[in-house]
Amino acid sequence: MKLKVLALLFVLSAVVLSGCTGDNVTDGEVNVTDGVNDTVDENTTIDENGTGDVIAVNESDASPDVTEQNDTTTPEQPAVNVPAEGTVTQGPQVIDTGAPRTYTIRLEKFLSTPSTLQVATEDTVFWINFNDPVRAFTLVSENGLWENRSIGYRQAFGYTFNETGTYNYSILAFPRMSGTIIVK
Repeated sequence: MKLKVLALLFVLSAVVLSGCTGDNVTDGEVNVTDGVNDTVDENTTIDENGTGDVIAVNESDASPDVTEQNDTTTPEQPAVNVPAEGTVTQGPQVIDTGAPRTYTIRLEKFLSTPSTLQVATEDTVFWINFNDPVRAFTLVSENGLWENRSIGYRQAFGYTFNETGTYNYSILAFPRMSGTIIVK
């Protein structure tokens, strides 16, 4: 128990010393220029009270009593892409980089999900056994792409499709677990 407490104290001290608990977390806020001129000479300071007032400091007069307010500037608004009214957006946007992708077919409840999958050339498909009750399945390529593969519980088999076409697979003794891979 003492070892766990010491380990916890060590981790917490490392976090505190590394500065991870500072106030510099932005929580998604973006630092945007508020319209105040960023070029300031050595005799000018910017008021820290958040009003954006420019305080002129004269070398002969060190008192910051004289203030100028820049009323001609307006804060710039960051550009935001807003979808058209009535448009519903859900989930992350997929950006096609042209790089090969990886897909998963779940062998579960004596079904293969999804049973039909469309992929591109150079994409890889993994069959993963999540069946309950625990059992091994034998994956068969109807087109002879691979030799019969036994997939144990929580194990996977992957195959990269290099040519276009329609390829069928099945699980020995379980006809409902068959499926099709369409490569375009």
